[in-house]
Amino acid sequence: MIAYLIGLSAGLVPALSTGPVFLTLVQNSIDHGFKKAVYFIIGVALTDTSIILLTWLGLSQLSEGSEPPAELSIGGGALLILFGLVFIFKKPQDQQPATSSSGHLQKFGLFTQAIMLNAINPIIWGFWAAISNYAITEFNNTASELLFFAGVLNMVWVTDFLKAYYAQKLNKYLNEKFKKYLRIGIGSILVILGLKLIIEFYLL
Repeated sequence: MIAYLIGLSAGLVPALSTGPVFLTLVQNSIDHGFKKAVYFIIGVALTDTSIILLTWLGLSQLSEGSEPPAELSIGGGALLILFGLVFIFKKPQDQQPATSSSGHLQKFGLFTQAIMLNAINPIIWGFWAAISNYAITEFNNTASELLFFAGVLNMVWVTDFLKAYYAQKLNKYLNEKFKKYLRIGIGSILVILGLKLIIEFYLL
């Protein structure tokens, strides 16, 4: 139980961060509503869990503290730029009700977007590798390590649901002009973060 509580505390770090995943989650919740944003959250949760398993089981060099592969920096930067440009040039949602098939495609798109955004982001890999290293060195049995991971992930999942829920609530107070500038602002931040990843790779 102590390991679980420590995990909850460690989970506050990603839970309170305002990185690309947070920005994209908030924007998707405003654009598509809480119920559809849940599919984005599920995609993030699935990827986080998979990365933890990879680093914890020693299937990634990141668990030994080495530098993330170059492909992650370049690919992650390019992906952030792409998502940023989509937000910047995205047109407002039309007010016509979506068909069942388009709704399913939208949910699948949000789920896939979350997986891509997480899986190819070296910052995400670096964080979960550090979490895995801490668990391995701090706890002396598998049960405690799993409880620690459960605490971290539970904190992240709960706060992600809260972020999406309250972002949707905020939506009704925003006019279309403000939402347009919000999309452009978030998109610009994602582009800058993507460029930062790529530039840092070539400079370091």
